[in-house]
Amino acid sequence: MNEMELAELPALQAFQNIGYDYKPGSELGPNSEDPERTSLSDVVLRGRLERKLREINPSLPDEAIEDAISQLLGSNSPDLLKNNKDFHEKLVNGIQVEYEVDGEPRGDFVDVFNFEEPEKNDFLVSNQVVIQIGEGPQRRPDVIVFVNGLPIAVLEMKDPTNPQASMGNAYKQVTDRYVNDIPDLFHYNELIGILDMNNAELGCLSAGWEWFSPWRYIDEEKDATDELPPSEVLIRGAFDKKRLLDLIQNFILYADEDGKLGKKLAAYHQFYAVNSAVESSREVVPNPDEDRIGLVWHTQGSGKSLSMVFYAKKIRGESSMKNPTLVFLTDRNDLDDQLYKEFKKHGLDAEWADSDNRVELRDRLDREAGGIIFATIQKFQTTDDEVQYPEVNDRENVIVVADEAHRTQYKSLATNVRDGLPNASHLGFTATPIEKEDRSTTNTFGGYISQYTIRESEKDESTVPIYYESRLAKLQINNPEIEDKFNELMESKSDDLKQEMKRKWTQLRRVIENSEERTEMIADDIVEHYNNREIEGKAMVVAISRQAAVNLSRKIRANPDAPETRVVISGQEDFIDDPISNDELKRRFKDDEDPFEIAVVCDKWLTGFDAPHLHTLYVDKPMKNHNLLQAIGRVNRVYKDKPGGLIVDYIGISKRLKEALDKYTSEVRNDAMLDIEEAVKVMKDKHKKVADFFAAVDYSDWPQLEELERKRLLYKAQNEVLVTEEREDKFRESMKELKKAHALVTPHSAASDIRADVAFFEAVLGAINSIEDSNNPDEMEDLDSAMKELVAEGVGIEDLIEVTGFDKWEKEKPVLSDEFLEDVEEVEFENLQVKMLRQLLENEITTRKKGNLAKYESFEKELKETIEKYNEGFGSTQQVIDELRDIADRIQETDDRQEELGLNDEELAFYDAISANTETEIDEDTLKEIAQELKQNLKDSVELDWTNREKIRAEIRSEVRSVLRQNGLKMYKHDNLVDPIVTQAEAFYGGAAA
Repeated sequence: MNEMELAELPALQAFQNIGYDYKPGSELGPNSEDPERTSLSDVVLRGRLERKLREINPSLPDEAIEDAISQLLGSNSPDLLKNNKDFHEKLVNGIQVEYEVDGEPRGDFVDVFNFEEPEKNDFLVSNQVVIQIGEGPQRRPDVIVFVNGLPIAVLEMKDPTNPQASMGNAYKQVTDRYVNDIPDLFHYNELIGILDMNNAELGCLSAGWEWFSPWRYIDEEKDATDELPPSEVLIRGAFDKKRLLDLIQNFILYADEDGKLGKKLAAYHQFYAVNSAVESSREVVPNPDEDRIGLVWHTQGSGKSLSMVFYAKKIRGESSMKNPTLVFLTDRNDLDDQLYKEFKKHGLDAEWADSDNRVELRDRLDREAGGIIFATIQKFQTTDDEVQYPEVNDRENVIVVADEAHRTQYKSLATNVRDGLPNASHLGFTATPIEKEDRSTTNTFGGYISQYTIRESEKDESTVPIYYESRLAKLQINNPEIEDKFNELMESKSDDLKQEMKRKWTQLRRVIENSEERTEMIADDIVEHYNNREIEGKAMVVAISRQAAVNLSRKIRANPDAPETRVVISGQEDFIDDPISNDELKRRFKDDEDPFEIAVVCDKWLTGFDAPHLHTLYVDKPMKNHNLLQAIGRVNRVYKDKPGGLIVDYIGISKRLKEALDKYTSEVRNDAMLDIEEAVKVMKDKHKKVADFFAAVDYSDWPQLEELERKRLLYKAQNEVLVTEEREDKFRESMKELKKAHALVTPHSAASDIRADVAFFEAVLGAINSIEDSNNPDEMEDLDSAMKELVAEGVGIEDLIEVTGFDKWEKEKPVLSDEFLEDVEEVEFENLQVKMLRQLLENEITTRKKGNLAKYESFEKELKETIEKYNEGFGSTQQVIDELRDIADRIQETDDRQEELGLNDEELAFYDAISANTETEIDEDTLKEIAQELKQNLKDSVELDWTNREKIRAEIRSEVRSVLRQNGLKMYKHDNLVDPIVTQAEAFYGGAAA
């Protein structure tokens, strides 16, 4: 079978099945009986084009149609992509023409496609169309799709049985050979498809191969697409007549980035998500009883910002929206700036409320119709003399789009948004998951209208997997008398001040900032590690503070082998003489050819910053939850042949990473959706509990009181709380519960109803807190200096330990995969010596346990007991360290034992599985022989399909019994050995094959 039989003919049949006409290229002319092309250089079927333009524009005269065709087929630039952009804009917006009526000039637009009624257009698919431009070579694209005679798509097929005919080669054939030899064809091109029997990728002109992507499902036929070849799914999905015209009209963008024009096509997940959001908007915006459009969760790196651009582009064209006003809100200035620039570079006219003047935003919002406005949610603050945010715009076709919807968009400032825009509808976008405990987000924005998970994005290769490596920088106490020196320094100070200074100076940040030896060793390790990365791109280092970032940057730059390294922090001028502007640093770092290769950051660039060539993130800063997920997502962007991103951990983020990833990879469950009315009921109960403290206080009109009267009211309210210490504690706890419940419900109307009460209660709590004495700031400054010297003397670097956690396998595991989650372990900081040693052991045991369950489960149990004893305060810290070191020594001894027995890893694991579970004595030679036979007989299990695990387990169980019987073990005595051996076999082979 050849390429024609395996790929081309099935594709042509799929087109015909969805209503396309078909004509082979030989019948289009110019030598055919009924030619539609007058020469080999013709790429437009002019007769079809002219006929359809007259049908679509029946009221326009012939001269207008001829003028439109002349404009459409003409090109004014030697730049192919500029011509393509000009054609696309005419195709979507219509062609402006002038003609005379009764001697008077008249202007109008000629529509090229009938976007409202797709079936009234002319759809034709043809194959093997011979094209020759001038004296150039003849080229014969496999499949061309014509709409109204215009060649809007080219599909190149490859024979999947020919190892030389790769998908990548097909892409190069189209984008290099065809584009160079027959550029006229691509003047009109909207889509490019690369297909064979088993693969199908869709992209557009100017897009690199890495940006071509599959089309996973066919709208309403989503559940059936696994039964269809990918090429048929792509054709029936993207080239369905209605969807094809929708893609062309609403999902193609051109962007001018640094003076270079580029073209972008939506991926399938963006197409379906935006259409779902638009459909939900149609239902919600005119509905006075519902203002929640929904929530779009698309994993970071999958083009969320671009999806928001597509949404804005399409929703503004919806006639039912009546020229809506779109308000895009973020919670950080850098995200606001990034999103605004994303819109501007794609040609959408947007306004940015970037000043600190709160009134400016209100002026922009106060409009009759239209507009795209960007602002941070913090700009929705009341002025000093306002208790409630004023109404700014009461129109019903205002749509508020929240970026990273789960963070601040449902808290107190969100109430101001709803007060200012009372009839607006709300749509949320997020790149990180909604926590199971977080009901507020879906209560605020509605349920999910689209989800695109990390697993789906990696499958589609729209993001790359992230890998993890732990290189913990161990800290030690160099001076055992540091505690005595501390007490001497604090001898004459108050207990409160002593505790404050101890708390402040035992923070990890202070330790890291003042450990020069540790900083230098990490810097040298980063340089060596980075230089050994055989991958094109750049790296980012995340430091615990701005000062630590400056320190680390300087140490890296001091290394003669280091590439160009710069620090990127806010307030650079406080740390650096003549700093380079952050905008210039961003421009340089995003340029993959610029020599600036390592950026040392603290907070900047960890969200809303995309540099696809960024491949490594060195982390020396504790992070958690969404901040951690956002940070690690910096390295998951697709770039050329980049296989993945790498997280290098110097600080021990594994526990928080595991916690975050558990939320990130877990499926959204039904119980995550809490009915809003239930939450309102809880909030009301918590409100009553706090209000009962002030039964004797009338605070109903407190916002209207003069300042002096407010102070008197607060004084009275404090007295109602401070009756006893127990009552104060109960008030604090009740307030904590109320604030949590209120935040959960906000900005529901029920939360707005008690907003003034909650503000009063918080004012009372603030007044109580202000009663506590504050320490003298000058005294604190002097002690800071003394403590800095003490920490610098007492804390140093012991060594740098590489803890990959994968031992003999010597490979990195994807940080977002299920396999890696089994290897991520906890790191605590109550005592650095104990915890660093604990981390080393846990990684080692976890790694080895997979290879030998019986042996390392016992070590695991012992380690757990030792840590529990430490946590419960039994024994000294040094005794615990000694026990941990003893475990490490005995783990090392197992390697020597393996060598003595002459067994490999798998054989030793089966040996230990038997010896640990047998109730009768079995001699060593027999044990070794059984272990070797088990390894030999079960090794084929690696190749088995572990999808049906119960079936595979049964087969292995049968084989194990056979081996035991053949070696003289009677099953009525030794049947208890079977399950441990089967479990060990599954640990060896099942995880990799599953």
